[in-house]
Amino acid sequence: MFKQLFVILFVIFSSTIANAFEDKPLILDKSYVKLGYGFVHLPENNNVTQGNGDGAIDNTFPDAKYDFKYDAGSSFSIAAGNRFQNFAFELSIDQIVCDIDSVTSDTAIKTTSGDVSLRTIMINALYYPNFLKFNKTNIYLGAGVGITEKVDLDESGITGSRASSNLSFKSSSDLFNPTYQFILGAEYSISNYISLYSEVKNTIVKSVHLARGSSKETYGSMEMNPMSAVIGIKFSF
Repeated sequence: MFKQLFVILFVIFSSTIANAFEDKPLILDKSYVKLGYGFVHLPENNNVTQGNGDGAIDNTFPDAKYDFKYDAGSSFSIAAGNRFQNFAFELSIDQIVCDIDSVTSDTAIKTTSGDVSLRTIMINALYYPNFLKFNKTNIYLGAGVGITEKVDLDESGITGSRASSNLSFKSSSDLFNPTYQFILGAEYSISNYISLYSEVKNTIVKSVHLARGSSKETYGSMEMNPMSAVIGIKFSF
């Protein structure tokens, strides 16, 4: 999927830039900085396997499967980029935090509270089509590739007949996961220098393995797919 996304972005933007140079030299219209805040829905993860050894929740039943359910969360976003003509490239950093509704297993282990956080670092390509421009409002489409610099899971209130006392609080982290996302946004220009924007982002983080320590895997591979709705302000200069 990553290779396909890279090929599509390369073909679209290389051909566009080539056409731009045929007409006139490429000129950056504006540099900008964006700040945004919004809400996140994190779909639940079901049938997640666990690791073996010191990091596992329940070594009595190593084949136990776990179901994760999350409450609605929040997202803070900052981005900096350049726009030229109908295209823009930007570097964005998003911090996502969702509370845990529950983590349950088929062997009577249960987590009653905690949170999960993700920090993504993305390079996004945005396209502002002319036919989706309405006076001062412009709809745009985007795609991005990058990494989730950190996935961190904190659990508390772990209960069950085989939950030992050292599991009453736990932190598991996974670093540098390949990530991609798709963006649908709208921008309203207040002036030449200030705009309001809103974005819906579908972010996909592959192969998250949460572990306490380098060799103490707690949960096996899962995919996290946060869907964010963000509003914010954009400063151009």
